Amino acid sequence: MKKSIFIALSGALLSPLFAQAQTKETTVVTKEKDGDVEMYVIENKDNQDTSKKSTTYISIGSNGIRVSDKKKEAAYKKKRFQVQWGMLDLGLNLLNDQTVYNVADPALMNNFANIPADKVNGDIFSLKNGRSWNVNIYPVMFNYKVVSQKNFKMNLYTGVGLQIYNFRFNKNITLQSEPDYKIKMDDVAFTKNKMSVQYLTVPLMLNFNHRIDKSNWLTYGFGASFGYRLSSWTKQISGERGKVKNHDQFNFSDYNVNLNAEIGLGEVRFFGSYQLTNLYKTESITHQPIAFGIRFGGI
Repeated sequence: MKKSIFIALSGALLSPLFAQAQTKETTVVTKEKDGDVEMYVIENKDNQDTSKKSTTYISIGSNGIRVSDKKKEAAYKKKRFQVQWGMLDLGLNLLNDQTVYNVADPALMNNFANIPADKVNGDIFSLKNGRSWNVNIYPVMFNYKVVSQKNFKMNLYTGVGLQIYNFRFNKNITLQSEPDYKIKMDDVAFTKNKMSVQYLTVPLMLNFNHRIDKSNWLTYGFGASFGYRLSSWTKQISGERGKVKNHDQFNFSDYNVNLNAEIGLGEVRFFGSYQLTNLYKTESITHQPIAFGIRFGGI
C-alpha cells in the first residue's frame, strides 16, 4: 500500500515533465530495492535531432528527489583499474650508519685493511651529501582506485622500476673485492670517489587525494618497496690512475626493503624512502640508505 501511494504521488509530481517532453522520447523506470522505490524519467533523445542525447535525469525515491547530470556523475565512476606510464624521482642519499665500531670485535675489523684501529669509525664512510644522488625510474605503474569521489580519491598502486643509489665519499677509501672483500684507505687522492648500487624495485603504495580547489589536489601516501640488486660498481678518478671503474658485488646484499612516503600539492610532489634492510650482507657493518627529493609524475 505504501509503495502504491508513493508511486502514484511520484507520477503526479512528474506529470509537468511529461507535458514539456512532447518532442522527446522518454523512458520511465521504477525500481524497488530493500523497501525503497525509485522512479527515473530519462530523456533519451530529441525526436527532431536523433543524434542529440540528453544526459539529465530525475530520480524520485524514498531518499528524496534528485536531479543530476549523467556526464558529471560518470566522470567520477571511471574504470577502477588504470595504467600510468612514467614516474621519475630525483633526490639525494644519506647513510644511516648503525654500525657498532668496537675495534675489539674481530668480525668488524675483518672488513678493513691497512686502517689503524683508532681510525675505524663512521667518519670513514662520510658522504658528499650534495653530490650523492638518488634516482628512481618507474616506466609503468598500475593503479586500482579503491575510492573515487568528486573531492576524494584513495588509490592502491604498484609497478616496476629501477632504484639507483649513488654515494660520493669524502675519504679516499677503496672497496677491494679480491682476493677477499676489504675496505682500505688508498694512498691516492681521488677527485671523484663514487659507489653505485642499482635495484630492480617493485613498490606497493596506498595513496590519498583531497581536492583543495578547482584545479589542485593535496596528495599524500605511504607504502613499501621490494628490490633485487642488479649491479653495483665503483668509479674513481685521480691524476695518478685516471678513471677506474670496478663492477663487483662488494659484499652487498642482493635484496632490499624500503619504507616509502610521498606528499604534494598539485603538480609539485616530494618523496622519501628509508631502507629497512642492511646495505651489506655482513651484520658487522650496518648501513641503511635514506633518500628524499622531487617526484615527477605519479598517481
